[in-house]
Amino acid sequence: MSGIISAQESDKIVKDTLTGNDIIVGEISRAGLINIGSWFNHEYSIYVPDSVVITKLAALKENLPSIFVVLGTWCGDSKEHVPHFLKVADLIGYPANKIFMVAVDRDKKAGDFCLADFDIQLVPTFILTSHGKEIGRIIETPTTTIEQDILNIITGQSPSNLK
Repeated sequence: MSGIISAQESDKIVKDTLTGNDIIVGEISRAGLINIGSWFNHEYSIYVPDSVVITKLAALKENLPSIFVVLGTWCGDSKEHVPHFLKVADLIGYPANKIFMVAVDRDKKAGDFCLADFDIQLVPTFILTSHGKEIGRIIETPTTTIEQDILNIITGQSPSNLK
């Protein structure tokens, strides 16, 4: 990515209660992820998704579910898996308007955004929905890879440890 990308007005930066570092809470944009630390670009650039799975997902692109991502910009697993997920989305040409991301603090609170109905225990949590109904989720760490877990969910072949 080139040029300067600024955070959106919705990217609310606050201080982490544990470290004092800047974190984002509430709705978050890709620009917000890029600007909050160097980890996003690093993880995005080093991740090499499985090309066979990418081809399968790309073939299903028109029928892919919406994906709601709950993450913590303070969380190591979020810092790893969210950039990987977005790289997969970019490679398959996944529409950006089908991805909605919310950042939480360490108490799993997202500022003015209410997460009570989503049962978020760990981050990141990727919730896949189709026609307004949850069809599966990836919690904290993929079982295999982010792209394989998404493929497993949308083809109905989810391992038992995916919800």
